[in-house]
Amino acid sequence: MEGVELPEPGEGGSDRGFFNAIALAVALLSAFMAVSKIKDDNIVQAMQKAQAESVDLWNEYQARRQRQFGVELAIEQLKVTQPDTPDRAKTLEAWQKTADLYKSRAQEASDKAKGRQADYDAGNNRDDMFDLSDALLSVALALFAVTALVRIRWLYGVAAAFGLGGVVFGVGGFNNWLGLHDSVQVLIAFLS
Repeated sequence: MEGVELPEPGEGGSDRGFFNAIALAVALLSAFMAVSKIKDDNIVQAMQKAQAESVDLWNEYQARRQRQFGVELAIEQLKVTQPDTPDRAKTLEAWQKTADLYKSRAQEASDKAKGRQADYDAGNNRDDMFDLSDALLSVALALFAVTALVRIRWLYGVAAAFGLGGVVFGVGGFNNWLGLHDSVQVLIAFLS
């Protein structure tokens, strides 16, 4: 670069300390970012599994409800078309038990599906925090690079603030700090 003289090795002790601080911050934030990415990817995989299981369970619910409806329809048709006899009563009782079984199994599938949806939603909240962490850490790393090029010390503070914010959201994601997620809900909604 024209007009900017870089210090020779062994010269510029304060610049050397400044560059060392930048290098250390970049190394620490990069390492934290890498570990956070692994956790975030695992959370996303768990979310995908929960969503797939939820869809399967809702399909099971629908199938059981259709079977229940079919049996209930057959019960009503039998009542209308056949005279009241002991055999008809036994058949109706057996079919009603079958309809009740389909109803209870449909309810079980519904409850499980709602549980898997809750798991997905909880994972999504954690994923949001890791996404914010990743964004803030990326900005911090870019600002550290610019800081090293232009040697403006106050820019180091701005980069460090972004980095600290990224670490806070990353730690929040690891520890499931829902209050932190709720405090930036407007920002998360804007970025979604």
